[in-house]
Amino acid sequence: MLHVVRTLALLLGAAVLVPTTAEAAPTIDSGPGRLMLVLDSSGSMKEPAAGGQTKIAAAKQALGTVVDDLPDDREVGLRVYGAKVFSGKDPGACTDSQRVVDLGTDNRDELRRAISTYRPYGETPIGYALQQAGEDLGDDGQRTIVLVSDGEPTCRPDPCRVARQLSQDGIDLRIDVVGLDVSGKARDRLRCIADAGHGSYYDADDADSLAENLGALSERAFRPFDFTGEPVEGTTDPADAPELATGQYLDKVPRDGEPVHYRVPRTASGSTVHVGVTLEGEGGSPGTSVRARIEAGSGDHVSSCGIGTAYGVAIGISHPLLFGEVISGRSDPDDPCTSADELRLSIENDQAVLAGTPIEIVVYEEPPLEPGTETELPPPPDQPAWTTLKPGRPVRGVVPGTSIASAPVVEDGTYAGTLHPGESQVFAIPLDWGQSLQAQLDAPLDDAIKSAGGVGSGVDVRIIGPARSTSAVSFFGEEPSDWTTTAFGNLWTTDDTTFRTGAQSQTIAYRNRESSDSDVSGASMAGLHYVQVTYNVQDPVDLDYRLTLATSGEAGAGAPDYQDVGLDEPSAEGQAGGTASAESGASTGSATRDPATSPTDDGDDGTPWPVIGIGAAVLVVAAGAAGLWLRRRSARA
Repeated sequence: MLHVVRTLALLLGAAVLVPTTAEAAPTIDSGPGRLMLVLDSSGSMKEPAAGGQTKIAAAKQALGTVVDDLPDDREVGLRVYGAKVFSGKDPGACTDSQRVVDLGTDNRDELRRAISTYRPYGETPIGYALQQAGEDLGDDGQRTIVLVSDGEPTCRPDPCRVARQLSQDGIDLRIDVVGLDVSGKARDRLRCIADAGHGSYYDADDADSLAENLGALSERAFRPFDFTGEPVEGTTDPADAPELATGQYLDKVPRDGEPVHYRVPRTASGSTVHVGVTLEGEGGSPGTSVRARIEAGSGDHVSSCGIGTAYGVAIGISHPLLFGEVISGRSDPDDPCTSADELRLSIENDQAVLAGTPIEIVVYEEPPLEPGTETELPPPPDQPAWTTLKPGRPVRGVVPGTSIASAPVVEDGTYAGTLHPGESQVFAIPLDWGQSLQAQLDAPLDDAIKSAGGVGSGVDVRIIGPARSTSAVSFFGEEPSDWTTTAFGNLWTTDDTTFRTGAQSQTIAYRNRESSDSDVSGASMAGLHYVQVTYNVQDPVDLDYRLTLATSGEAGAGAPDYQDVGLDEPSAEGQAGGTASAESGASTGSATRDPATSPTDDGDDGTPWPVIGIGAAVLVVAAGAAGLWLRRRSARA
């Protein structure tokens, strides 16, 4: 099964809105990370690779390039396997792995010397080498193993099982894998290691592609992980549940049929709590679901304040799932959901395949409005119209994040990236009250992309709010006459050389939360919003793209008047009370708006109209008797 980078493989943006409050979220710093490179030195590395070089020559060239770019202050080590014992009959063949460079900073000369003496020789004890690499990295902190191999393991233990065991030792350990000129069963085995280790798998055919993939993975190793937060363990007994104040937390998905509970304190009556849940999905079947629920009271006096359910029909291998925002008890000050000193968050799962996978929980408490001002707020705005954007020259030095945690904070402009099959990339951009965001993706349309199915249903663009809920303008039934509707409902057009897709948010307005349409209610809070681009194909064809971002509308228009109760207010300058950690991402883009990225009036810029995908699968979010339907783009053509 195609593994989606942990980026947002299953995003339950369960912005469950119930009144509450707290101080600002703590800053989460998991450290700069430690990286252990694990290299294949088996005899098969003598064989030729694409490009005319042997595999070992390609690996040396690529590793030299990567080492030259490694930051001096980051801890890196090097381990090889199959380097000393030639015969598989030798009892030492399956424990033939050596740490040739210890973990350390400023050791690049030592790494270069080790690479220069790197020779193909023996067997392929991948499982043992992974076990040793795990010991090299220790038991805590952010840790990454990058495995480079050209073949199947020839020794026990099973590396997939080892990877799964290592990943269970901590959410902050990940195993990424690069397969060097592999196919068939060998490729499947290496992909299994990456999947079990909550990492990513990449194909490389020659020195250039290997250097590119290793460079991306080494850079990723020193960013915040896809899941970040304070470790916490939900309990099956509500009486023993841990307390979740405003902040970001890490747990694991409970076993199917056994809900876990958390306590959410309230510090100001009438405030609103937002709960966003992000987790990794490995698929599902229709009828199965993951559910988040907020309740107030106990015993015979329990009030349901908000519930969000993601059904298996929408749980796939490519796209995030997002709960819409649910509001309860706001109008009645005596409602327990509005007045209770403590609320209970419950998460339950009936998908065995998800049990034990990492889950990130974000809690943010929004201040209550000044009395009498809610009726003075403008009504929900009309949905904005799409205007084709002309891509400009890409802003330099901006590296897309692999998740919300590592998303670079950017401004209006054009940004370039390359997507590997099954990968997601994320950018963060601040949106104020009264503003809307367009995200337009342009990419070449060549024969390789066509054959990979990388058009329309293969490329997905989403806009995600500060509390992990989607916001999208639907053009269903109102699409321009030159748009094409596919059998799966995606809207896209192409010419012979390019294709275009995109997404547009609703205008950010407080009263959007009153809507029963989750695409509208998801645009009810100012703050950092996230543009996620997902490439859902299985064929090994990379996609180069340009993403043009443009905000519109009057900043601050229709902003609510909050009570001064010592809470962070949602704003474009902040992060909606710290619900997102994008500021700890890699690089911050600073792009000024210029005519090259401004909307064009007629859309005649030599490329086709943008595409806004309409979902074939649906996500149901229940708020009392009201169902909030979230359309999503189809998973694959």
